[in-house]
Amino acid sequence: AGISVGGILQPVTDGMKLFMKEFTIPANSARIFLIVPSISLLLCFIGWQIFPSSGLSSKCSNDILFFLVVTSLNAHVAIMSGWAPNSKYARVGSVRGFAHVISYEICLSITLVVVIFLSGGISFFSSSENGWSLPPGLVWFPIVLSWLTICLAETNRAPFDMVEAESELVSGFNVEYSAGGFAVLFIAEYGMIMLLCTVTTWSFLQNPKVPAVSGMVPMFLKIGALMFFFI
Repeated sequence: AGISVGGILQPVTDGMKLFMKEFTIPANSARIFLIVPSISLLLCFIGWQIFPSSGLSSKCSNDILFFLVVTSLNAHVAIMSGWAPNSKYARVGSVRGFAHVISYEICLSITLVVVIFLSGGISFFSSSENGWSLPPGLVWFPIVLSWLTICLAETNRAPFDMVEAESELVSGFNVEYSAGGFAVLFIAEYGMIMLLCTVTTWSFLQNPKVPAVSGMVPMFLKIGALMFFFI
């Protein structure tokens, strides 16, 4: 109660408490059980590599293909984290999660093909660099809505939270993870939410040609609004 500050610091203290707890390893679990959370966090960090440096143009970037590779590997994290503990509940949750991710990967790929055709490049930043006039903007509007819906599914947000299914499977594929392992899995999940919000803002809602100082504040405000919508 003394550290609540209106509840703002509660998530921070909960995370610290998780890392201080004992990490238990289920009996008969596979050795990969210990490294699955690290793999999930590593994929989250790798996903941030799609953002170009100041000297790199989207004309020579293929970050859409890179993004598809990283997001497809997240499906393997779901299946590995359910198989490694050798638990029937985690296994059922991982099968549900794998089917869920694979289903929306197809929709994601189709949406990105449309983005490639309309933007004229295989980079997320081609659309914003090419500018927004009114007729193309009307074409982009349903694509942005489709993209946001798929992002909700990719990040397991409601109403697409069947992967975790907390009411039925007690957190789904990560039910056997505790303490730091459980915290790392959720850090990776929320890191992917932040990544998708940043990609959405930079691709569809931001012009990279705007000067950095004047463009950074609106960009972060848009990212924050999208994260509030997702979470």
